[in-house]
Amino acid sequence: MLTLNDIINVSFRKSRLSGYNTEDVDNFIDQVKASYDELMKKNIELKEEMEKQNAEKEQLLKKLEVLAGKIEDYRQEEDEIKNALVSAQKLGDASIREARHKAEIIVKDATLKAGNIASAAEENIQEQKRELERLKKEVSDFRAQLLETYKKHLTMIDAIPTYKPQPEQEAKPQLAKEPEEAPAPEEPTMELPPDFHVTIANFDDDLDVSPQEPLPHGEDGLNIPTDVFTPGK
Repeated sequence: MLTLNDIINVSFRKSRLSGYNTEDVDNFIDQVKASYDELMKKNIELKEEMEKQNAEKEQLLKKLEVLAGKIEDYRQEEDEIKNALVSAQKLGDASIREARHKAEIIVKDATLKAGNIASAAEENIQEQKRELERLKKEVSDFRAQLLETYKKHLTMIDAIPTYKPQPEQEAKPQLAKEPEEAPAPEEPTMELPPDFHVTIANFDDDLDVSPQEPLPHGEDGLNIPTDVFTPGK
């Protein structure tokens, strides 16, 4: 059988008297090459398809084996069920009536218990709803109380005075004099930054602070009660 290389590399001897046209021969060889190449590709595709089908066939066979085993198991179970039914029938009508009576009792008892459980569940749901409404009201009341207290503390902060030192005059050269006592240092300035926050620690609902009355100064500047609010981070 010729291969693709044999077709491509074929050569013809020239006849002394007459011969084929070389261009026609080359064109024909090119056509044969293309046809052979296409045939080889199709052959490869067919082989791949056959291999794929064989693999699928093997999988199907395995599945069929599994199904066959399950069918056999089902048959055995069916035989066991039939034997059990036959044995049950042999127990007699009295045993069947007794079994039915017991079944009715069980069904009635289960129905009663289910009704009680449903009633208890409904009551529990209603109780949870009432508890939820109560908690919502408590949260709302606490929020209103917290906002009111926050407003009071903001009023207190606005009432805190701000101290700014007077600009110092430029020192003028003077004759040497006897040293005098140095003036007492001025109290430091405490200005609240724009991003100053307060965190509520302990508060009294009856606390009454007037924004027009400034808080007294202490030795270290402003005397702010620490038990009312503390600077937040």
